[in-house]
Amino acid sequence: MPEGASVDRVHSFSGLHRTPSICLTFPATQNAVRSALASITPSLRTLCADEAMVGTAELVLAEATNNIVEHAYVEVDDGTITLSCFKEPGRIGFVIKDRGKNFPNYEIPPKKNHDLNAEPNALPEGGFGWGLIRDLTTSLEYRRINGQSILRFSIPSTTP
Repeated sequence: MPEGASVDRVHSFSGLHRTPSICLTFPATQNAVRSALASITPSLRTLCADEAMVGTAELVLAEATNNIVEHAYVEVDDGTITLSCFKEPGRIGFVIKDRGKNFPNYEIPPKKNHDLNAEPNALPEGGFGWGLIRDLTTSLEYRRINGQSILRFSIPSTTP
């Protein structure tokens, strides 16, 4: 997808024009990510009583936001991340925005299949995060609009 997008495309990307239940903007640093995730957890518990859902959200948010710090802002010292959360029936929706580098080919990285039976020292150091994110979320979407990366996904409830 080329840099930028038409107005129609912006409006068709769901979750961008609603008022979030939670919205945080923080510096794109590892310490700020850690603080932001610690501060959002009590609010997530208020939005849903499903503790497994909160734990899944914490894991996915940590993977996604740390990837932004490590890869999108790799050569930038003053980037920010905006994290919005939306309560939806049977799930919690999230939108994460940044102005760092886009994904290669404007696509979410694929899940990598690793031989988990290999010797521990033969396992790769990275490459597991996007597999976890893909496995634990629904409605996973990425767009690059006017120089901004926008990642949208939902965490489904684990209780009926």
